[in-house]
Amino acid sequence: MSSEPISGHPLRKVFLRARIPASILMALAIIVFAKPTQTSWLLGLAVIVLGETLRIWASGHIHKMAEVTQTGPYAMCRHPLYLGHLIIASGFCIVGDSMLAFIIVTISFFIVYMPTWKNEEKYLTEQFGDTYSDFMKATPALLPRWSSKVFDGSFSWALVSQHREWKHAAGLLAGVIAMALLGMFVYDTW
Repeated sequence: MSSEPISGHPLRKVFLRARIPASILMALAIIVFAKPTQTSWLLGLAVIVLGETLRIWASGHIHKMAEVTQTGPYAMCRHPLYLGHLIIASGFCIVGDSMLAFIIVTISFFIVYMPTWKNEEKYLTEQFGDTYSDFMKATPALLPRWSSKVFDGSFSWALVSQHREWKHAAGLLAGVIAMALLGMFVYDTW
C-alpha cells in the first residue's frame, strides 16, 4: 500500500520515512539481546510461520489501489500485513528468548507503523470515500475480529508474487538461520 500522502503532525513524515531504518533497529535489538535456545527457536519459528502465513494470505487477496479489499484476512482486520509483521517480529523475539527485545520491538512497531497505517487510511478514504469509511467503522485496525467474509473472495498466488512476498519470506528464512547460528556458535545455548 502506498504511503505518499503526508499531512498533519510534522513528526508524521519522520515516522513514515523511518519504517525501514526502524525495522533494521528492531532486528538489531533482537540480535543484541538474543540468547536463542533450541526450544525458543522452535517456538519462535512456529510464530514466525504463522505471521508469514497471514502475510501471504493477505497478499493473495489485496488488489492495491484498485478496490477496498474486505475478504480473506481483510474481513477480520484492516491491516493484516502489518499484523503479520508484528507477529513475525514477536516470533523473532521468542526465537531470541528476550523479553526486553519484545518490549522494544512492540513499542517501536506502534510508534513507527501506526502513523503509517493512519496515513494510508486517510489516503484510502480520499480514494474510495464512504466505501472505505464504512470498512473502517465495521472492521478493527489490527486486532482481528471473526467474520464469515474470510471465506469470500479468492486467493491468488499471482497477487502474492506481484506483491513480492517471496522476498519477505526469503529474508525471514535468512533471519531464522542466522538466529540458529547465533545460538549454536556465539552463545553456545543449544
